[in-house]
Parts: sequence; structure tokens; C-alpha cells
Amino acid sequence: MPKICPLDPKYTASQKLMTRVDATQLVNGAIDAVVAAESLLLDLDISERALSHQLAHYMSMKVTSPLSVDCEYNRHFGNPKRLTLKKRQSSDREIRATTVYPDIVVHERNSNKRNYIVLEVKKPGEALDYDESKLRAFKSELGYLHTAHVILGRKSGIVVREIQWVD
Repeated sequence: MPKICPLDPKYTASQKLMTRVDATQLVNGAIDAVVAAESLLLDLDISERALSHQLAHYMSMKVTSPLSVDCEYNRHFGNPKRLTLKKRQSSDREIRATTVYPDIVVHERNSNKRNYIVLEVKKPGEALDYDESKLRAFKSELGYLHTAHVILGRKSGIVVREIQWVD
């Protein structure tokens, strides 16, 4: 797969935004690379953070400047990245601004111009509810174009790999 940068001169004006097809190719390519090159890590049942790092590493090999692929990136310009989310306790209905650390983002740092992808990585069988509300808030509050859960790991010895886009 060639490097992806919607700002490349070969793109026409209508192609300057990363499409869902571009985003899917980028994420699937990284998943393919992790499954092929890092299968021992899946066998070892590594943490979500370690999986996120591996996915981001392979994604970063496919994007070009000014885009960056970051893990746990918590800045919106110089300030902490905040979203309006419900507290995690199900009995508490309070809504407040919460500092967030998305597992993986593809964006232009220190800008709102190119907020393309936010991914929350989960292992098979883990709950998605809270992260789904967070992904929706990344779209509505910070303007990210594509948000998804990436479910990756082994379950009963079988590799589970899935992208669930949140619209």
C-alpha cells in the first residue's frame, strides 16, 4: 500500500480529505502487519496499550507529513484534549468535561484542519459502550472525520480482527 497523505499534490481538491476508504485501508494494513509480523505478541495476550503502539507504528509508516500518528495524544493545541462525557459510574448522571487520551489518532498536530482518525483499541470480549460515547464526542466536539473501535487479539486460539466504525 502506498503512503497516504491527502495533501499530496497528486490529489485533486475534492480528495483533500481522508475518505472512509483511505481510513479503512490504513487501519486494515496496520492490522495485517501486526498479525503477520507480531503474532507472538498476540500469543502473549499483550495489553491494549501495547497493541495500540504496534498498530500506530505500522500506520505511521503509511502516512506522510503534515500528518502524524500518535498514541494517547491528549493535546488540543497547548491545552489538554477534553470532551463532554458522562462519568464512568453508571449511577452518576453528571456530565462534565473530561480529559481524554485516545488510543490512536491520525491528525495534524497543533491544528484542527486535519483531524482524520481516532481509534480505540480493544481486545475481544471487552465492553465498548464508554469508548463509543467518547468516539462520538471526538466527531461532534473536535471534528474528527472517522472514529472506530479496533478489536484485535486471540480468542480460543483464533485471531479476532475487526474495525467497527462509529458514525
